[in-house]
Amino acid sequence: MDKATLLAGLEFSRARLLGLLDGIEKTAGADIGRVLAWRPGPGRAHIGWQAMHCAATHDRYINVRIKGGQETDPELVKNFAGGSTPSDILVPTMPQIREAMQKHYTAFKQYIESATADDLAKQSDFPNNVKRTAAESIVLLTWHEGHHQGQIHLTWNMYKAAHGIV
Repeated sequence: MDKATLLAGLEFSRARLLGLLDGIEKTAGADIGRVLAWRPGPGRAHIGWQAMHCAATHDRYINVRIKGGQETDPELVKNFAGGSTPSDILVPTMPQIREAMQKHYTAFKQYIESATADDLAKQSDFPNNVKRTAAESIVLLTWHEGHHQGQIHLTWNMYKAAHGIV
């Protein structure tokens, strides 16, 4: 798969996620902290966790899975990457969410922009004896961000229904 197509998919998913967060922030107003922390059910993740999970996953994938190094923000990965447990204490603010998402998305996008065909074809090892090329990982992360955008959308709709917001 060529870089332009990979970047187009990634940009589309990111624009949809940012648009949703913009709408939530505008509608929630002063209640944004409560909205970001609200859980749709016991043990379910809040919007703040879902959004930070996207940032943590970009950090882990580009730096650990694809490049074979270490994450650049170990605390973010520890608290929000796959395998973490959403916390009622660690609820990020919208500025923290936007900063983390931008930082790690930018690094991920820059990797793609500078990647050669050989870089994109390089296979990396993943848990459960899975091997995936960098290009396949990029496609996966495009889907992953869309998936969590959907989780955020559902949680936001449930919050609005539970709190009488039209």
